[in-house]
Amino acid sequence: MHAGASSEENFDLIVLGGGGAGLAAALFGAIEGLKTLVIEHTAFVGGTTALSAGSLWIPGSEAGRRVNPEDTPAHTLAYLRACSGAAGDVQMQRRFLEMGPIAVATLERCTQVHLRAFERHPDYLSDLEGATTCGRVLEALPYDGRGLGADIDLIRPPIEEFTLMGGMMVDRADIGHLLNATRSLESFRHAAKLVARHTADVVRGRRSSRLVMGNALVGRLLASLRQREVPIWLETEVLALTGDRSRVTGVAVGREGREVRLAARAGVILAGGGFIGNSELRDRLLPKVTSFTPGAPTNSGGLIALALGLGARLGEEGNGHAFWAPVSTRTRNDGSRAVFPHFVLDRAKPGTVVVDQTGRRFLNESTSYNLFAKAMMAADAVRSSIPAFLIADHRALTTYGLGMIRPGGWGVRRSLRDGYLVSAPTVERLAQLLGIDAANLAASVARMNEFARTGIDEEFHRGITVYERNLGDPTIGPNPTLGAIEHPPFHAIKLYPGEIGTSTGLLTDQDARVVTGDGPIPGLFAAGNDMHSIMAGAYPGPGITLGPAITFAYVAANAAARRS
Repeated sequence: MHAGASSEENFDLIVLGGGGAGLAAALFGAIEGLKTLVIEHTAFVGGTTALSAGSLWIPGSEAGRRVNPEDTPAHTLAYLRACSGAAGDVQMQRRFLEMGPIAVATLERCTQVHLRAFERHPDYLSDLEGATTCGRVLEALPYDGRGLGADIDLIRPPIEEFTLMGGMMVDRADIGHLLNATRSLESFRHAAKLVARHTADVVRGRRSSRLVMGNALVGRLLASLRQREVPIWLETEVLALTGDRSRVTGVAVGREGREVRLAARAGVILAGGGFIGNSELRDRLLPKVTSFTPGAPTNSGGLIALALGLGARLGEEGNGHAFWAPVSTRTRNDGSRAVFPHFVLDRAKPGTVVVDQTGRRFLNESTSYNLFAKAMMAADAVRSSIPAFLIADHRALTTYGLGMIRPGGWGVRRSLRDGYLVSAPTVERLAQLLGIDAANLAASVARMNEFARTGIDEEFHRGITVYERNLGDPTIGPNPTLGAIEHPPFHAIKLYPGEIGTSTGLLTDQDARVVTGDGPIPGLFAAGNDMHSIMAGAYPGPGITLGPAITFAYVAANAAARRS
């Protein structure tokens, strides 16, 4: 910064962070008539939302009620209480259930954000009271990014390994059609249209313009903000919150080589994505294990630190300070690290098993990804389980894929060359290559083969809940998650725990106002992972970070509008 090189500008609402929560908060502010500004410290908008499936767990929406008219707020609250236990703030959970459907209805009515509910999308802890199989999870409809013009390049690209053909994005419906393209004319036509559209984009020298999942949500939010002429300042560093704990009046930022002081008449909303990238908070709050994050490299925790400096407080640990998933990693050709989260595609499919470094099985492979990674860390305290090994026979690999290896075996040769995949003609030889006990691994595989024949996992009860069976292969019986591991060659990849988001954040009241021990800080709000999760570390279903993020972005923007 050049000494004295400063200026001042005035806004009603300033949103710090250009991820899903921040873009939504700014959009809701603009709908309320506030002069709004978004500040993002990277060159992209979208944050981790752009890299994610873009699912929103928001029970009670109109789309959800059409799919599941029997679901009620009472059922959902009972489920939330069963998941989060005493650690969950029941008043904040009630507020979420009240305001979530209103936030969704506002988006549908006033913006280009349009959402759908799937007919089957079970809650993760489907054996608990109040759980349901559908209606609570929403996702954005695919979006034609050509409507954004050059602004499409402002959206953070999806994880490379989640795309096909060098950047073609696909969602769960597309995957089904692609896998069925040789058996169904409808699926063949769907797949052909996808490929033709992507090829046309490549020929024209642009990124894939059909946006799905998290990119679709971000694209729709961005288009809606552009329509309302809301400015977005990229590559802008937040230097300080102005004011004090008695009232936040704005921010000071570094932009284009100068310091700019910005007044915020209605308020400032913190939406920086949590503290995954903050070494001090990580050391203090997260387990001391080898882990990797598949999220955006943008969640520095800097905004949380600024609020703590004003007397704000972090929430209690509850069921954990972060949310987790098992991940595998490899080095890309450009030297960067690819981190692939194993959500649903492989670990619960027939013909697979997960073992620790002694060759012994130690968990239920079909449990939710959050519980899976937590089980890895708990087991590692007793016996080396990080990394663990995901084992599959050749039929499972070619049918379902394995991590970054596509169904059909696309990518096997490269994966063998770079060490991502280890393969062998026998289970015993695979154990030798992995450096684990051959007798233990052979025994683990033999037991799994017996469980596959009976359909009953006598060790860890794999595939007994509605959610777990939904992850399996419905054409396989008697248990869709169990299949014999008997078709050579046999394959393995390493799994690590990966942080997919933080649960612990700034405590707020029911209007999303950041609080100290004495009450709310006037003019300061939080949303997304900067706000303490109403789930208290539990993981009830897909989209339980993004659903509350959008909801409390709405709450915060409306509370700010009332201040103005």
